[in-house]
Amino acid sequence: MIEVTDLKKIYRMGSVEVAALKGVSATIARGEFVGIMGPSGSGKSTFLHQLGLLDTPTSGRIVLDGTDVSRLTDEERTHFRLMHLGYVFQDYALVSELTVKENVAIPAIMKGRPLSACYAAATEVLEKVGLSRRLDHLVHELSGGEQQRVSIARALVNRPAILFADEPCANLDTENSRTVLELFRAVNKDLGQTVVMVSHEPWHREYFDRIIFIRDGLPDTERTERGGQERGST
Repeated sequence: MIEVTDLKKIYRMGSVEVAALKGVSATIARGEFVGIMGPSGSGKSTFLHQLGLLDTPTSGRIVLDGTDVSRLTDEERTHFRLMHLGYVFQDYALVSELTVKENVAIPAIMKGRPLSACYAAATEVLEKVGLSRRLDHLVHELSGGEQQRVSIARALVNRPAILFADEPCANLDTENSRTVLELFRAVNKDLGQTVVMVSHEPWHREYFDRIIFIRDGLPDTERTERGGQERGST
């Protein structure tokens, strides 16, 4: 599903160059729930943003669902994101003036589907995340955990090939964080949804099929983990 080869990202601030990624190579299989973990400033969110086409790498190759996205134009990247990818962010990124159903329907509307079909799809996915009674509520009427579930529903409404999540539990307490992680696990297992999630919380490891550790812009090859069992250095 995801193939990354020698991915590098260099940020230039005046005459200073900062290498956020120094040559990352990785593969993620279809249907995996993969965690991206590492110390603060290690490059894990930068790595996710490159995979999700939210930023452009300095060099390297990214293949998503059989498409070499490294070769796409900006317009083609935008279209690919809409058609194939879903995103969940830590700040929810919901439109306060819209209802829950309207927020979730936005990606479907952007694909040019009939409005009735968009709302039907939004209603269906909101039922799956346990918010069928909140369809016509505004964002400020929801708890933080409910808002994050709305953002997950929005990410899933177009049935993306890959769901990316960048620290989705950062603004939630433990109980709501577990609710969100259980939801990710459910869509991963029940729908075969490929999920790639950045996290810094050690207890989140129990939900991941596999973890890619990033340290100083590189994969930490001496540290691997699968199914909650870590091997190598700590």
